[in-house]
Amino acid sequence: MTTIRKRRKKNGSFSYLVQIRIARRDQPDYSESKTFPRKAMAEEWAKCRELELAKPGGVLTAKWKGVTLHDAIERYLHEFAEGAGRSKRATIEQLLRFPIARVKINELSSEQIIDHAQTRKRSGIMASTISQDITWLGIILKTAVAAWRMPVDLNEFESAKLLMRSKGLIRRPGSRDRRPTSEEIEKLRAYFVRSQKIRPSAIIPMEDIMDFAIASSRRQAEITRLTWDDLDTEAMTIIHRQPRIQGEPRIIPYGAKSIGTRWRAATAAKRIDDLRFHDLRHEATSRLFEAGYEIVAVQQFTLHESWDVLKRYTHLRPEKLQLR
Repeated sequence: MTTIRKRRKKNGSFSYLVQIRIARRDQPDYSESKTFPRKAMAEEWAKCRELELAKPGGVLTAKWKGVTLHDAIERYLHEFAEGAGRSKRATIEQLLRFPIARVKINELSSEQIIDHAQTRKRSGIMASTISQDITWLGIILKTAVAAWRMPVDLNEFESAKLLMRSKGLIRRPGSRDRRPTSEEIEKLRAYFVRSQKIRPSAIIPMEDIMDFAIASSRRQAEITRLTWDDLDTEAMTIIHRQPRIQGEPRIIPYGAKSIGTRWRAATAAKRIDDLRFHDLRHEATSRLFEAGYEIVAVQQFTLHESWDVLKRYTHLRPEKLQLR
């Protein structure tokens, strides 16, 4: 329903207020209004606006008029990124600083997405890093559609992604096959033992955590979430060394970030280059293959989501291979 009301202003002239109201079943009525200095302008706008709102999705698009990608990113951070790691959150927040964040969500085009990637490339950013931008952009846009019903044209995003990949603007990072050597593990063990002797009450039991990661193939955050109720026969010797703290259900009651900090300090102190805590999971998985286990059995133990992902971890040492 559309109405046009004539109003007298203080100076004696008139203005024309257009009000459009659309009733919707099981939803609040939609309404909008706009003022014009002349009646003909008001009538022309009302006619065009009614046609726009009558189109499929017209009211939904109007609801989000003026909402930018910046708004969607901030909402995503608030509602869905609470458990995201520090590096992931930093990547998402970085998107807020680029011109693409100022684009209206219902006007985002493949051209603007490609332009963002090209701008990043011109500044010297690698294709694998640009790919992280695009991955998170896709996650945020799909969340906007599914969770908030924002009028995002996902076809524009997919078209841009397809072209960027074909032109080499984005690419997946190379698979990582880094494994710690026996010498590196012993260096780290010595460092952790010495640290625990210096401050036995304040130091995270990093030696046990390192050994447990290799024995269990569990991720850093997964280790810190294990509770005594989860206890089975996995890495029992290491587990039994851990003191049970009253009121604390976790076996290793430390923060994943704290473990990461200690790990980086140890590798830096021992001058071990490019060895991440997550590489212990790679080591554990590879040891299972070297012991002769089939891929199905390894997947059941390590809980990798797919065989394709698991194949990246079969960086084996021939001298360690066993037949089963």
